[in-house]
Amino acid sequence: MNIELFIQTRKELGYSQSQLCDGICTQATLSKFENSEQIPAIRILLKLCTRLGLTLDDIFPIQLQSQTEQTKILDQAEFTLITSEYAQAEKSLTQVQPELLNTNSQLQYYFVKGFLSALTDANVVDTLYYFDQIINNLDEQHRTIFTQLAYTGIGVTYSRSGSVEKAEFYFQKVFSGLYELLLIDDKSIWRALNMIFYTAEYFAHVSDYKISDSLLEYGYNVCAKNHVTYYVARILFRQAQNAKATKQPTEVIDELLNDAQAFAKINKNDVLLTRIESMRREAY
Repeated sequence: MNIELFIQTRKELGYSQSQLCDGICTQATLSKFENSEQIPAIRILLKLCTRLGLTLDDIFPIQLQSQTEQTKILDQAEFTLITSEYAQAEKSLTQVQPELLNTNSQLQYYFVKGFLSALTDANVVDTLYYFDQIINNLDEQHRTIFTQLAYTGIGVTYSRSGSVEKAEFYFQKVFSGLYELLLIDDKSIWRALNMIFYTAEYFAHVSDYKISDSLLEYGYNVCAKNHVTYYVARILFRQAQNAKATKQPTEVIDELLNDAQAFAKINKNDVLLTRIESMRREAY
């Protein structure tokens, strides 16, 4: 939506918000449209545009090819986030113009941007800003999976910065919402696994391996039931790390590493393959 043009035209014509919406809608409705991109009823929007001399095409310019290209870039960035190719994901995002995206794509953009920031230990304030865009701007009613992803990302951010109590507060919110997730397509499965995996990783970080292993097993079963392999390698590797930390037999750790390596090769996850080899060298 070209809301900037709408606002600029209103100001150029000398209308305040209250003057523009007089006799059409409440000022709150107009404010939500201008500030939060909450689209009012079509009759209201048409009357507002008519008063400003604008058409719907001015506000919703047709850019199907551009939107499709941007969506493909976002999907690629999200996939490389899964495979820990953070530099590649960041490079992809530089090609995206978030102001041109629809609301759902903006949610995806800030989700990926926030996780990249969290996982590369960028400035905490900047990282939380990305997730705040989801929770307090784009998904104020908390009706999408992106709010749960934002809670996960905030938990990761606090965990990596050493704020354990704050991290656990958000991971508990994630855990409480897991049962409500609807796994309807590959993307929703990826995102559910994201929440499960990072929550499990947090509990491993605080040495609560029992909860961590339970979540990892849950995640593994989600992968198996939905025939998704992209998170299997990371889950198996985390299980191997947990097994090592709890001093399980060498053959148990080796089996987990072998399975993790096999799935990492299938998914061409070079970053994880390097980590697996590093763990093997440390063990022997």
